[in-house]
Amino acid sequence: MKKVIITGVTGQDGSLMADYLLKNTDYEIYGAIRRLSVDNHKNILHLKKEPRFTLVNLDLNDAHSIRDVIMDVDPDFFINFGAQSFVGRSWNYPIQTWITDADAVLHILESIRRFCPDCRFYNAGSSEEFGNVICTPQNESHPLRPQSPYGAAKCAARHIVRVYRESYNLYAIQGWLFNHEGPRRGQDFVTRKITSNIARIKHSIESGIAFEPLELGNISTKRDWTDATDMMEGIWLMLNAETPKNYVLSSGQLHSIREFLHETLKCSNIPFSIEGEDENEKYLYKNKTPIMVVNPEFYRPAEVHKLCGDYSLAKKDLGWEPKVKFQDLVKKMYDNDYELLKSAI
Repeated sequence: MKKVIITGVTGQDGSLMADYLLKNTDYEIYGAIRRLSVDNHKNILHLKKEPRFTLVNLDLNDAHSIRDVIMDVDPDFFINFGAQSFVGRSWNYPIQTWITDADAVLHILESIRRFCPDCRFYNAGSSEEFGNVICTPQNESHPLRPQSPYGAAKCAARHIVRVYRESYNLYAIQGWLFNHEGPRRGQDFVTRKITSNIARIKHSIESGIAFEPLELGNISTKRDWTDATDMMEGIWLMLNAETPKNYVLSSGQLHSIREFLHETLKCSNIPFSIEGEDENEKYLYKNKTPIMVVNPEFYRPAEVHKLCGDYSLAKKDLGWEPKVKFQDLVKKMYDNDYELLKSAI
């Protein structure tokens, strides 16, 4: 039976990939986790009794840990979702971001080269590698122009993946995944921050109690958002193609943070009005209570304003395209957060 190692398995992408492979293959799945004093396993609790799912201890900041797990498991596939993946935080922790998102990839590739060279390796890339874009939409030929420590680390990882692929004939790839979201997205990310806070405010309104407003940064920033479940199929198609090749996976549509907020408020049926512009913009409840206010402290030192992917090559070569529409994605996330709060009452 073939074996797959997935790092970052407690996160959104890692847990969704585990679900996808357990449903669509008969492979053994090894979910790699770090030892923590307090676990964060809520995304994989449903896999606790799954006989084909095993947790293994692997620390991406420890080359010996990476080597030992690869030697012990001898995987056929290694899917690396483990990362410091919050772009905004990469300015606060640039060295940690670089070590986890770039150096660790080199350690993984070196262990694969030495101990299981037939293993197919996928590293999670990002639209943030395109950064200060020169054209829209972005495809596989767009130059790398990162605007954050996170984006720069992902660019470095991309280059070392290519070097090992070409130098040692490894099946090693790094897809460009544009923003992808879902109910398992961490609450530090702006989409989940919006849906969870609007759900909180909705519960407060229904209960007749006061609430604090949602605070956001630059709500004019636009992103290309795809349902994360759609991305898992695309990654697996990439890994099983005859020739190792990097692809853009995206929705091909741009929506601003403001649009995401509007769509979430629409799902919540909260009436609102808008006052002010830019840094003074406010969303107000019918009694003029603020629902959302802009906080300039959340602005990034260098913003990326228009990331929009062209997935036409993935559609042509792999037959992949996104299935879930933007409005359905927002509704799924809001409904999940509303029900989570409801069940906690």
